[in-house]
Amino acid sequence: RGMLREIIVYISNRLNLPVKYGSDFFSQDWFENWTVLKDVLKEIIYEFPEWRSFLDFGCGPGIMVKEFENTRLDYIGCDYSEDAKALYLNKLGGNGSLYKNNLHQINGRDFDVLLSFDVFEHMTDSEIEEVLNRLDGIKFLFLNISRSRFVPGHINLKSDRKWIQFFERNAFLFDAVRTQVARSKYASLKPDKADLWDQNLFIFKRSDLECH
Repeated sequence: RGMLREIIVYISNRLNLPVKYGSDFFSQDWFENWTVLKDVLKEIIYEFPEWRSFLDFGCGPGIMVKEFENTRLDYIGCDYSEDAKALYLNKLGGNGSLYKNNLHQINGRDFDVLLSFDVFEHMTDSEIEEVLNRLDGIKFLFLNISRSRFVPGHINLKSDRKWIQFFERNAFLFDAVRTQVARSKYASLKPDKADLWDQNLFIFKRSDLECH
């Protein structure tokens, strides 16, 4: 059965068949995994005190949005899935004003950081480029990009080199120093790293940004 499911998922991904990002996708196992993951990511974010404002694109049920709800940071989530927002409101008791369902609702705001965790592998290059073009005030990208092949919706799988080249073409340079800080912090806080996030974390800096 496992092999058959992998074959079905692989074919679905190759055909770019739509995936419903609701309660079936965001299962109880997903939530349980994130009860630990959110604390690890929060510690990584605090490693960079120059980061003050965040747009969490593809935030799903908004676990990270909820986590930063009453902190000093300006943290807003955005996800196109109404079902995911319903989980944020109903399961987490989230603040609806902090969760947007499209980029038009951002109202041209600038953010220090665009976070996107396990999202870009679900999107085509052109879809990612459209997001980056709409958010031209973003200074940094803080990403986790999975390379797992047999996950529903994983339609865009690239090597590190190919992702770095892609973002360079879109005015973001690979920040090797910050990326290493993030990956090392993750590995130290979550040593049972079967999810490989310590290898899939990336930080990019806008190419015209004059900072170190």
